[in-house]
Amino acid sequence: MLSHLLKLMWNKRRANVLIFLEILLAFIVLFGVYTFTLYNFDRYRSPLGFSYEHSLGVRLDLNDQLDSAGVVEAHRRIREEVMNLPDVAAVTWLGPVNPFGGNTWQTSNDNYGFLISTQMMFADEHFAETAELSFREGRWFDESDQHAKYPPIVVNAAFRDEYFPDAPTLIDSVLPINGPHRVVGVIGDFKYQSNFAENVPLTFFSHADQDRNEQPFEMLIVRTHPGRMAAVQEPLYRSLVELTKSTDVVIWDMAADRIKANRPVVIPLVIMLIISGFLLINIALGLFGVLFTQINRRRAEIGLRKAMGATPGEITAQFVREVLLVTAAGLLLGTLFAVQVPLLELLPIPPKYFYLGAVAAIATILLIVTVCALLPSRQAARLHPALVLHEE
Repeated sequence: MLSHLLKLMWNKRRANVLIFLEILLAFIVLFGVYTFTLYNFDRYRSPLGFSYEHSLGVRLDLNDQLDSAGVVEAHRRIREEVMNLPDVAAVTWLGPVNPFGGNTWQTSNDNYGFLISTQMMFADEHFAETAELSFREGRWFDESDQHAKYPPIVVNAAFRDEYFPDAPTLIDSVLPINGPHRVVGVIGDFKYQSNFAENVPLTFFSHADQDRNEQPFEMLIVRTHPGRMAAVQEPLYRSLVELTKSTDVVIWDMAADRIKANRPVVIPLVIMLIISGFLLINIALGLFGVLFTQINRRRAEIGLRKAMGATPGEITAQFVREVLLVTAAGLLLGTLFAVQVPLLELLPIPPKYFYLGAVAAIATILLIVTVCALLPSRQAARLHPALVLHEE
């Protein structure tokens, strides 16, 4: 049976080459789309690890003439005034890196004999409460840690799992991260760039690691009570302008900022899905047209086979098998190219997503080809042999 099918396919090789190329093109496109979609969907499902709902981001300009003590006092006074506003639940100061802001700081060292690379954020002692962080062990740093021998740091779960998975605990460990620091806490997941960011190692540093005179914290996160965020913005702005003696105050909705931060992934993803959808429709229509034409040209063969006792099911199965054989050849070649991507590490995506993408692409194409082959094949199987042979 297989040798007979191969002989039939070779006799119609010109038409089958077109089907082969269509299948190969469809597989390559779907492989890329599925891989990219599955990878980003998996990242989107992983939690951000902090609260952004009902929260406002604030950027202001402190007086450049303030010394370190003046900055400390300004921070204390501004936070107290903001906390006294109606419907404000929590307030925290941040350094130059803020959630969804697009900024990234990173440091690395190999003092342990292997490379430790971590992203960096700077925050005050109220950040854990404001962002509603969850802890795997330890706590957030407080004012008492600022006078300890080693400045405090808090790391996320990805840091611990990546570099010290077998350690019983990291609490009170002194790590050479941007200088010697003492770990006081380990939080859970934390992704501050967007929902599609990877949950990579991250370290939080306190005021002790910032020169308050040269680089004072000038960003705030203000968490409000549910449903009161809009009402807080105007009095918040007026209060900050009065306290800083400057109108250079910017306030934004962190939930809206999250949507904006997701766009660089969402927009290309939607475009890719739309393009691949149109491509599949065109390929399906093309396959249907080619198969319909081929089957019409073989009406005499169909009539003869039915006259010799072939059932409609056997006629249908023959045409479907022929198309699936060509499809299998295209998918096999496409798969050979696809598996080279993870094997050669051409893209910084875990290999499992490439394999899942290839499987999903194969399943989609087989489904489309089978449906496109069944419709004209079943129509041909209904032909009456006497009428078809009479035409000839």
